[in-house]
Amino acid sequence: MAKPNSEVLLGGVEAGGTSFVVTVAKGSPTNIIDRHRIQTTTPQETLGKAVAWLKSKKVAAVGVASFGPVDADPKSKTYGYITSTPKPNWPNTDVLGQFKTLGVPLGFNTDVQAAAIGELKHGQHGNITSCCYITVGTGVGVGVVTDKHAVYGLTHPEGGHIRVARHPKDTYKGNCPYHGDCVEGLTNARAVADRAGVTPAQTKDLPIDNEVFDFVAYYIGQLCANLVLIVSPEVIVLGGGVLQRRAMFPKIRKHVQNLLNGYVQMKKITHDIDKYIVSSVADHGPDNNAGSVGALELARIALDEAQKKPRARL
Repeated sequence: MAKPNSEVLLGGVEAGGTSFVVTVAKGSPTNIIDRHRIQTTTPQETLGKAVAWLKSKKVAAVGVASFGPVDADPKSKTYGYITSTPKPNWPNTDVLGQFKTLGVPLGFNTDVQAAAIGELKHGQHGNITSCCYITVGTGVGVGVVTDKHAVYGLTHPEGGHIRVARHPKDTYKGNCPYHGDCVEGLTNARAVADRAGVTPAQTKDLPIDNEVFDFVAYYIGQLCANLVLIVSPEVIVLGGGVLQRRAMFPKIRKHVQNLLNGYVQMKKITHDIDKYIVSSVADHGPDNNAGSVGALELARIALDEAQKKPRARL
């Protein structure tokens, strides 16, 4: 690893379906010194504004953490593209290519994979090599890191689209355009709003005792239990707008314990689950920074890799 530079400026792009959060960190991805929010409109307008803002900051590297699905395979011809997203105007968009004009090392992954990478390095979870990061907001994403590497095989993980058992009192049909009542279709911000009869912007004012949050906790609990059984991560981190209500966490943890029913006899599940299913320390301040820290960590890794490459001989 290259020697850390406390003065180096890293650029991060957390590319979301609602807005892009563009940040600059000094020295470390956790030391964010500047941020800018851009409304997500058309690809040309949104990406153009993000590139222009970063260009003015003279960053040494940029990490792009994007909503997806994306092509995160560096060997692919469409590496850095958003692929089959349902968001209008954005399918088959070359996201990373727009930032090549900056002339600096670039890192790229999904927003949740980047957040998981950031959590492993900067999340204060101890000496771990694996983690999962779940975000519940406009959509539901799951980032997976094992053996200190983000999982990528046929494609990146899409845990938000697994099917789950329906809550016996929940009659909502789900809103995922592909799968209807998958986890995303049952728990995203629009699902919360639809059940409560409000707009997504008004969901922040819903009381925690609204039945809809029992439904969300029930489904996210199933998602977490499945991750425990399939991935066996050392920590699960929850984030996103819907899960800013920390009062849901005890319900989610209880569902996980009930579903596993003593089968996984590990202290982290049976006794210390409040330290196992947690929120990100990056989200404990006024800003939800887990995604931004992840994007900035992608930039740090890209810069480190570029500095390790041997220089061409003159």
